[in-house]
Amino acid sequence: MNINSQTHSVMIAGAHGFTGSRAMEYYPEAVPVPGELLRNADHRLADFIRAAEPQIIINAAAVSDIGTCERNPEASYAANVTLPVILAGAARETGAKLISFSSDQVYTGLPESGPYREDSPLPVPANVYARHKLEAEQRVLDIAPDAVLLRAAWMYDMPLYRGTALPDSPGYAAPSPHANRGNFLITVLDAVLHGRPLSFSSRRYRGITYVRQAVSFLDQASRLPGGVYNYGSENDRNMLETAKALLRELGLEYPVQDSGLVQHNLWMDCSRIRRLGIDFDTTVQGFRRCISDYGLRNLPG
Repeated sequence: MNINSQTHSVMIAGAHGFTGSRAMEYYPEAVPVPGELLRNADHRLADFIRAAEPQIIINAAAVSDIGTCERNPEASYAANVTLPVILAGAARETGAKLISFSSDQVYTGLPESGPYREDSPLPVPANVYARHKLEAEQRVLDIAPDAVLLRAAWMYDMPLYRGTALPDSPGYAAPSPHANRGNFLITVLDAVLHGRPLSFSSRRYRGITYVRQAVSFLDQASRLPGGVYNYGSENDRNMLETAKALLRELGLEYPVQDSGLVQHNLWMDCSRIRRLGIDFDTTVQGFRRCISDYGLRNLPG
């Protein structure tokens, strides 16, 4: 089944968020779950799904800011655990395929340097957000073994300046702050364009992924066997080297300092999903794809 040719069969939770808004552009006829049902997830959400009878449910809804989750663990639990659990129950009842975004943050606290595989033994993650994402993975699969949980790497894009559909269409939604939240690309460009200091750590490793490529692979993700998958661009460079690589690809010269922050790795091995036909660009290849898509090379410094 190619869900891109049957967008009427797709439902998206978190359609106003960073990933969900791009998914709504990719699947313009998808059914967005109303925000009120996401903020107060209960039986009404399950009723909504039963009435719509989607074939695919894409869950891109989350409270993903780590600081917010630490300050308000109840809100984090509601969005990052309770919501996907309700979606899993509704998916099992209706026969829908659930694709739910998890996070590379589940690997926080691992003493090894990486790259980490899905079967790497996990300690209790080091922050509330990661603990809730890991709990959601386990509970969703207990309810809906056919569900696909995507441990997404840190994703980036340029801001959205229009809605998720044409202004006069039923699915129109203006871009929200969640759709345009800060990300790696924006952080680097903002520093260059405004002359601000730019620093990243030479002791931190993490894949950085172009969100539009991640969304384009959801067709294939819908056909994966149930389970947990590392999902995104691999990257063997540290964050300082990665920032310098982005600047080179942009054709910009700008100083980047080593922040000296302590060792912290979220470096994923994505070979499992690659063997199943989902082959992401490397992080630097992804930079090139994004730069080409937006015509970003040689911006004024």
